[in-house]
Amino acid sequence: MKKTYKNKSNRRPLGQHFLEDESVLRRIADAVKPAGNLVLEVGPGTGNLTDALLEQSFEVYALEFDPQLTRRLKKRFKSNKNAIEKLHIIEGDARTYDLSSILEDRSYSVVANLPYYAANPIVRRFLEIKPRPIDMVIMLQREVARELVADQGKLSILGISVQIYAEVSFLFDVLPESFVPPPSVFSSVVHLRLRPNSLVIEPHLTQFFQLIKGVFKNPRKQLHNALIAAPWAGENFGSLEAKSILENAGIHYERRPETLTISEWIVILEAFIDSGNLVEILTDGKNKI
Repeated sequence: MKKTYKNKSNRRPLGQHFLEDESVLRRIADAVKPAGNLVLEVGPGTGNLTDALLEQSFEVYALEFDPQLTRRLKKRFKSNKNAIEKLHIIEGDARTYDLSSILEDRSYSVVANLPYYAANPIVRRFLEIKPRPIDMVIMLQREVARELVADQGKLSILGISVQIYAEVSFLFDVLPESFVPPPSVFSSVVHLRLRPNSLVIEPHLTQFFQLIKGVFKNPRKQLHNALIAAPWAGENFGSLEAKSILENAGIHYERRPETLTISEWIVILEAFIDSGNLVEILTDGKNKI
């Protein structure tokens, strides 16, 4: 029988499901190899993973959004010797908290069991934030994790937007019964090793995201039709213009958007730029993913 951590309360702030399977907690902690031994734990909840990280002698900054859970964490670890020396409990929202105020310019890793409703914005923020983590070990809903690790040519808009910043690898699945209470879905743990630089150069990131966001509104259309149907296309961008761009990029116009690799998307963007026509791909961030 698997061993679990017992909590006095099953209260679920914000719809959370608390991971209590000790074997899974240790597998996650073992997967964390932080540079400088510093870990930022996002959403520590009741502190089960925090405990496993402290057993690895990591210095842990635990960032918790919920005030009641923050108080419970402080109570749980107030007499823990490792915690007194290594644990910093902080109340704050990972989507907005100013990490530079606590981490400064130190190298760190992120570990998190992310609530399903907040996973995408939190992951995206850590891919772009300064200071950026070296890597991330995160647990997500299994379907989302599969999008992140999808192979080139089978990428969704989510997979593209993550893989331009990081190399993503699958670690293992987690059964619903590993949580209290069990969720209705399976979870997966993935590892993100952040690239030194994104695959798209900084001046063109906004245009790149808006290009793929517009085209993926119609992922099963042929590529030239998906380009024409994108919100930014406008009246002066029709089939002739779309096919010309794709011809210059060396990509057949009848392909489907979901079959393209990241490298091919970058070539398409370069073809737009070389033509001098960004077809009203906005630069103000309104349509940014």
